Amino acid sequence: MKKNVTIKDIAKELGVHHTTVSLALRNSKSIREETRKKVWDKANEMGYRPNRLAQGFRNKRSNTIGLLVPNIQHHFFAKFIAEFSEKANQEDYAVMVFQSNEKLATEKKNVEALIANRVAGALVSISKETIEANHFKAFNEEDIPLVFFDRTPTQTGLSRVVADNFHGAYQAVNQMIGKGRKRIAFITGSSHINVYHERLQGYQQALIDHDLPLEEELLIYGDFFMEDGIKGAKKLMQLSPKPDAILGVGDDVAIGVIKFLNGAGYKVPDDVAVIGFDNDPMGIAIEPELTTVDQPIKEMAESALQLLLKNINSDDKKPEEIFLTPRILERKSC
Repeated sequence: MKKNVTIKDIAKELGVHHTTVSLALRNSKSIREETRKKVWDKANEMGYRPNRLAQGFRNKRSNTIGLLVPNIQHHFFAKFIAEFSEKANQEDYAVMVFQSNEKLATEKKNVEALIANRVAGALVSISKETIEANHFKAFNEEDIPLVFFDRTPTQTGLSRVVADNFHGAYQAVNQMIGKGRKRIAFITGSSHINVYHERLQGYQQALIDHDLPLEEELLIYGDFFMEDGIKGAKKLMQLSPKPDAILGVGDDVAIGVIKFLNGAGYKVPDDVAVIGFDNDPMGIAIEPELTTVDQPIKEMAESALQLLLKNINSDDKKPEEIFLTPRILERKSC
């Protein structure tokens, strides 16, 4: 029996990715005209016949929403997934969860998988390696509504739901200054990620507004894990004069700071005040309990779902941005 020619067979002959062949055979404008012609010529030469039944299946929308996050174990994303899934289920949508594990290459594969599964819409928070959003254009080409949340690309014209990270960091520094602290350090993450860039701006603006100097030695760049808090605090406490307050870009970082300070004989908050971000449950397990900037995760999940459903059910998919305000949850570390 003659073997049916597949898209992968054509791709192998041309030495290109099968996605390129698929898009070319659908005359996608994302593929150059020269490439489209080569693909069609090779397809005709090999006797390719499209599987109309499979195409019909692919062209139907499912009642599934795709959710792509950087790290499923992080408290913020785990809580968001739980809240979002519950609300989506109430709207008769199932949720398919993918994890990029902070890798751009994995994120790109996840995008392909979501499209292949013909999700009704996609909700995405980008990886720490993601700088531009070109690979997300595939959703638009396939007419799949896309909303970003929390970590988002810097490009304009995108639908997104985010917390006001600038305001959250500004509030945290104000809280420290209100407690009489004047030498405030910040352990932050990669500056190209919107979340960390905005928190850095809020930290700096609060210092400026209170006539406190911006000192480069008080700014530590790292990642967002407990070990980064430990390493950052160790480096900061070698300074002279030492900081009297440390803001962690996330609760994991701030918990690492407290662990180091406790082990090194410093008293929190008497010697050094500490504030984190996200309201991780581990914040009440550390001694003293961690003061934190509480992210409106439930409200963010609800807003993201409603915005995504609005785009799914509308032919006019205009970009929309929603900003939510975090609040200080005062405990004993500040």
